[in-house]
Amino acid sequence: MFAYWEGVVNASTLAKLFKVTISNITKSLSEYRELYPDSLEYNKSLKQYEPTPDFTCHYIDESWQEYAAFLRINSQVYRSDYWGDLAMDFGPLHTGNVDPKIVRVITQAMNKKLSVKVTYYSLTNPTGIERVIHPIALADSGVRWHCRAYDEYRSEFRDFHLGRITVAELNESSEVQHSQDDAWMTMIELKVAPQPSLTEAQKQVIMMDKGREESFTVKVRAAMAEYYIQYHLIDKEVRESNPLVRPLYLQNYHEIKSWLF
Repeated sequence: MFAYWEGVVNASTLAKLFKVTISNITKSLSEYRELYPDSLEYNKSLKQYEPTPDFTCHYIDESWQEYAAFLRINSQVYRSDYWGDLAMDFGPLHTGNVDPKIVRVITQAMNKKLSVKVTYYSLTNPTGIERVIHPIALADSGVRWHCRAYDEYRSEFRDFHLGRITVAELNESSEVQHSQDDAWMTMIELKVAPQPSLTEAQKQVIMMDKGREESFTVKVRAAMAEYYIQYHLIDKEVRESNPLVRPLYLQNYHEIKSWLF
């Protein structure tokens, strides 16, 4: 990854990153060079390995998403040593305040097939209400983390914002299965395009980071579709006036609106 993206492989940086000795990293690099002899060459003056003109990737998919995810996860160890603190800014965490003690109970319940007794706050019940839920999954909406669960209070599958749960206790065994939640199990396609009232030049600019076609399609779980639309500021229908307010719209809204809020 480092050779491909940054043109440098530094043993001391890798040792700190993976929390092993430099000798272990040096040994691994030697084994890599034996396996792929035309991949890396050692720059003695700079004391680092660099990719040769014949370098080929073998363990990464060469996508920006993969590299960016690595940098985000390892930013505290990697960026501060290698690029400096100002080289890349991932912004603040965007998925809200999640209490690890709450999530541990929910993940254990999912693993052990148990229900969970929670105290949950919502705009309908701003002082909190005790509910028994049967968690089946966790999901990131882009703004906050949710627990997808069957709710005994409303007798249906719902999304629970993890940040709004203040108490969580393991409860009785649960017979609830993923397969019972149609919205979670169903994958739908969102067909998204620039607002028709934009100029052709504006449409091309809008689509430059979406594949440069006239429209693009995203496949999501039906339960997560509304969150995707909200997070990416996609209008559900055509906006005749002020199209730049929300320059993208959902072309197939009427086909999938039954899954939306």
